[in-house]
Amino acid sequence: MTDGVHGNDLGSDYAGPVRQMLDIGRTGLDEPWRDYPAEFGVGRQHIDALIRMACDTDLYHGDPDSSEAWAPVHAWRALGQLRAEAAVEQLLALLNKLLEDEMSAMELPVVFGMIGPAAIPPIATYLSNGKNPESPAGTAIAGLNAIAARHADCRGECIGVLARVLERHADINRTTNGWAVSALIDLHAVEATDTIRDAFRRNAVDISIAGDIEDVEVELGLRKRRATPRPRYVILPEGWSPQAVADRVRPDPRVQPRRAPIGRNDPCPCGSGKKYKKCCLH
Repeated sequence: MTDGVHGNDLGSDYAGPVRQMLDIGRTGLDEPWRDYPAEFGVGRQHIDALIRMACDTDLYHGDPDSSEAWAPVHAWRALGQLRAEAAVEQLLALLNKLLEDEMSAMELPVVFGMIGPAAIPPIATYLSNGKNPESPAGTAIAGLNAIAARHADCRGECIGVLARVLERHADINRTTNGWAVSALIDLHAVEATDTIRDAFRRNAVDISIAGDIEDVEVELGLRKRRATPRPRYVILPEGWSPQAVADRVRPDPRVQPRRAPIGRNDPCPCGSGKKYKKCCLH
């Protein structure tokens, strides 16, 4: 990005309060969100412009040292605070454009949670398409968890969507199914036990995410301990190399990929300090 969007054609799209998002600048995952409606005067009448900004990949992929590059992040946070249900489908589509992007993967589930029950049907439709990439699908699933956490009366509906993901026999994505099982564990969805067991029987679940069926049953409180030795879960994929993850992990290149049991909530072996499920596993 050159001198920002103020001098180009995009300027006409971002007028009034929304235009202020271009000047806020850098923000971090660990920073509290600003109250955008109160501080900047954005309201429901600005939702369409905020959606355009949140999905503006030209801005998002601009110079990270410019304030404009951070405008989409501020825009999607504002959309969450405004409970902008009209934004959900386009934010889901955005996930497919921002593959392996930490900011969207961590924050858009929060946005979906803030939007609430209205976000469930579009997320369900998105997850019904088995051709969506694994990482965005995992983010959408995390959005269901966030909705259930904020709106307890929606728990059953969210569990139903996740169960339908596992019940699909066509276009099976074992990784996406692993995320669905992980989410069902987080929701303590004992009522989905039969569906979970059936998915494992069909070998339709990647066990490196939430473990095998015995791990899942232990976490759901259905058994006290494993009956068989734990399998060796693959932490890093075949063909892993330091160069493949150089932007996020810089391990000693002399160290071979580690293969040992690890839970989805354990610290990531890359040393980032994050949980495994939120780092290299994602």
